[in-house]
Amino acid sequence: MGKARKPKVHKNKLNPTGLVDVNAMLDQELSNGKTDSPIQAIAEQLQSASVEEKICGLQTLATICHNEVNIGAVVKSDVVRIAASLLVDSDQSVRHATAGALRNLSVLSVEICEYMVDQDVLTPLLALLNRYTSVEWKPTFDTTVQGQMDEKSDTFLQAVSLLWNLCESTSVALDSFNQSHLLESFVRCLDWKIYGKDIAISVAQCLLVISEDNAASWRVLSNFGNELSSLLSLDGDSPNALLRTVAAGVIANVPALSATYLSQLFMAISKTLEINHRSALGAVTSSLPLLSRKDVADVEVLDDAPMEEESAQQSHQRRRRDDMPSEVEIEVRNIGWLLQAQRIAAEILTNICSTEEEEWQDDMDDENLSDAESVHDYDADNGPNDSLQNTDKLPVEVLDAIKSLGLVEKLWHKAQPIAENVRQILAESERNLLKRVNNLRASAMLCLHNLCNNISTDDLGGAEAIYQVWLELGQQVFQGEQNPKLLEASTTLMRATLEHLRKSPELFRQMTENDLQLMLNGVTECQDAEIRANWLRMLGILGCLLPEPLIRLIIDFVLTTCLKEQNLWTISEAMDSMMDIFAENDWNQIVHDLGMVAKCKELDRRIKSKLKQNKRELNERYPAVCTVRTNLCRFCKYLESEMKKIKPAVET
Repeated sequence: MGKARKPKVHKNKLNPTGLVDVNAMLDQELSNGKTDSPIQAIAEQLQSASVEEKICGLQTLATICHNEVNIGAVVKSDVVRIAASLLVDSDQSVRHATAGALRNLSVLSVEICEYMVDQDVLTPLLALLNRYTSVEWKPTFDTTVQGQMDEKSDTFLQAVSLLWNLCESTSVALDSFNQSHLLESFVRCLDWKIYGKDIAISVAQCLLVISEDNAASWRVLSNFGNELSSLLSLDGDSPNALLRTVAAGVIANVPALSATYLSQLFMAISKTLEINHRSALGAVTSSLPLLSRKDVADVEVLDDAPMEEESAQQSHQRRRRDDMPSEVEIEVRNIGWLLQAQRIAAEILTNICSTEEEEWQDDMDDENLSDAESVHDYDADNGPNDSLQNTDKLPVEVLDAIKSLGLVEKLWHKAQPIAENVRQILAESERNLLKRVNNLRASAMLCLHNLCNNISTDDLGGAEAIYQVWLELGQQVFQGEQNPKLLEASTTLMRATLEHLRKSPELFRQMTENDLQLMLNGVTECQDAEIRANWLRMLGILGCLLPEPLIRLIIDFVLTTCLKEQNLWTISEAMDSMMDIFAENDWNQIVHDLGMVAKCKELDRRIKSKLKQNKRELNERYPAVCTVRTNLCRFCKYLESEMKKIKPAVET
């Protein structure tokens, strides 16, 4: 009887939103108890006949979006619906201010984007974007203000960013875009020599979201292979790296294009990953205190001469000069783009190297298992497939590219923590960069996890090299910052590397009970169910590698922990892995001494009961948990039969 289990696949999806949970704010009030008055004032300004009043209201709306306490009041009002109508206002400056304000709002969370779609932002947004396709339109760039583009072009840029966030967050927005026939005109905007890097990058990122699992977009994009592939050869600065990488992502999403340009795609990814982001971060940290001082308003002493009255054009030019970023701000932006490009590169590779899971039968349910199907003896054949980690599962051309370009090594470099002094400066001065560093590290580790699941031990560098990675990850986990996202990615990768070491027990000869206790403490102290599941899975694998005293400690700990655990997936992962310990040794004395039969039966009952309660919450994990429960039922029968055979021996 074999155990039906496949390695977990992580398929990364880009997410430009997700900062704020609107549901936690719906009941919050504005400060001082004045719940509606500020929002009502904005709404009145937006409905004014005066252009200046509208712009003032929109600027206020854009500003209050940065204060989380205001979002609940915004959601309870009609201000978003009122503002959306101004996307097609007759005045260009109003349209520009509207696109910027709504774009600011859209980055807050997926829930906010869903709310915006409910408020019918899409209708005027798509109408606005259609205006750019009906005329010959090219941006103009003012060299006197750092090449800033004209207001009409910047409106397009903000509108594209807004659309990108909405399409990422809700399928309604994606369906609306599919019906808008805007895709071809969007592709034309990838010509950065005409439209500039900012527009080309924003459009490319929007296309990356739109092209994911969207066959309707593939039919159009497959006709633009030359336009997209030309971006893969871009060299140079961070904007070029980001544009090159996002273009690679779009190509990877479109089956016809990914097959045609696979070699160029991998070269583009490799070129992005080989850039040393640590050097760039180290260089900028010395300038970050200068950036933080800009938050303090400068006091300008004026003489008594009367101010000349400004024309509208002069006022616009002055505002543009005031908005010009400093050299440090530009450097920070560019490093942010580099980190984003490298994260996207890791996610592209993750998706390329994700093998699809087996199709599960929709009607699979443990209640449908007959008694005969669940009483087969559990025997040594139930262990993990020995060939699981000794076979390359990727297409030859993909594997060859990964090996020849050294992508595993480059990803491992991205997964490493940055210098502590650099991290501290970023934490104090530029948290957005630190967040991007952490996102890059997590994406690199999840990509390495998928590669571990799909590449043989030898092609990953051999067991000893993998063991060193496992040790380094353990040191980072126990000594580094306790960031939940990084902890989950780290333990997920640790678990995947350990799978490759099942046949290398000699590497663990030096492991002591104190070393093992660190992992046991990791489970006990962990508040995250996913991370606990990773620790427990690793303990099960170590139970196949360590000497009997440590195996006894592991089995006892796993059973005790599972009897207290509330999360069904965590219990399932732990028991699935623990059963592997018995694949090559019956450990009858341990079974007897720990009273395993009764404990496993209790866990079997708990899993059966929880399966009925948690089927909806488990979603795609439900069949896997059902399989574990089936195996556990058989395992209990097997343990009972073994205890009957050896009972006289253990009692004497």
